[in-house]
Amino acid sequence: MNTFRTAVRNQGIVVWALMLRETKTLFGKHKLGYLWAPINVAYGIGIFWFIRDYAGFEPPPGLSTPTFLIGGFIPFYLFSEMVTGGMNAIGGNKALLTYPQVQPLDLLIARALLNGAMYFCVMVFLLVVAKFMGYLVDIPHPEIMLLALLLAVLLGFGTGCLCSALNLMWPTTNRIVPMIVRALFYVSGLFFSIEAAPSGAQNTLFFNPISHLIEFLRSSFIPDHLSRFVYLPYVVGWIVVTLALGLFLERYSRNYLDRI
Repeated sequence: MNTFRTAVRNQGIVVWALMLRETKTLFGKHKLGYLWAPINVAYGIGIFWFIRDYAGFEPPPGLSTPTFLIGGFIPFYLFSEMVTGGMNAIGGNKALLTYPQVQPLDLLIARALLNGAMYFCVMVFLLVVAKFMGYLVDIPHPEIMLLALLLAVLLGFGTGCLCSALNLMWPTTNRIVPMIVRALFYVSGLFFSIEAAPSGAQNTLFFNPISHLIEFLRSSFIPDHLSRFVYLPYVVGWIVVTLALGLFLERYSRNYLDRI
C-alpha cells in the first residue's frame, strides 16, 4: 500500500512539473502573458456578439447575450484545445520522454488539467466582466456548470488521447482532426440556440455530444430550467468509449514513438 501511495505521489509531482512547464510554454512567449487566454476567447465572443446585435437577434429567455455566448464558446474551446493539444503533446515534448519518470500519458494528463483549470478561470473572468458591464449574470445552478465543464474535460481528454495515438500511428491524423474541429465549430450551437432550431436540425445535432454540453452549461444560468435537448447518458457514452479506446491505443501507440 505504501509503495502504491509513493508511486501516485511521485507521478503527481511529475504531472505538476509538466503543468508548470506547459504554462510557461503557452504564456511565457506572449507579452500579454496569462491575459492572452481570456483575450483570445473574448475576441471570438465579441465577433458573434456584434453580429447578433447588428442582426437584431435576441438571446433565449433568461439569458443575456454574454452568458449565452460564454456558455457556447467556453466548452467548445475547452474541448477543441484538449483535442488538438493532446494530439500534439507527445510529439512536442519527445525530449521529456528520455526521463524514466515521464510517461506519454503524463503529458496528456498535464495538458488536460492545465486546459481545464485555464478555461474555468477564463469563464469566471468573463462572467465577472459581463456583470461589471451591467449585463444579467446569474448562476442559480453552479453544480450544473461545474458538471458540464467536468464532462467537457473528460470528453476532450478521451478524444485527445485517441487522436494522439492515431497521430503516432497515422501522421495524416494531424491534418484531418483540425478540419473536423473547424466543422464542429459551426454545428455545435456556439452562437445559436439548438432548442430554437427546427426539429430536423435538432435530430441531426443530437449526435454531436458537444452540443449537449453547451445546452447543459447554458441551463446553469437559467433558474428552474434544464434543456429538453440535453441527454447526458449519450454524452457519458461518448466519454466512456473515447477514454477506453484512447487509453488502450495510447499504450499500443508507444511502439511508434521512434517515428517522431
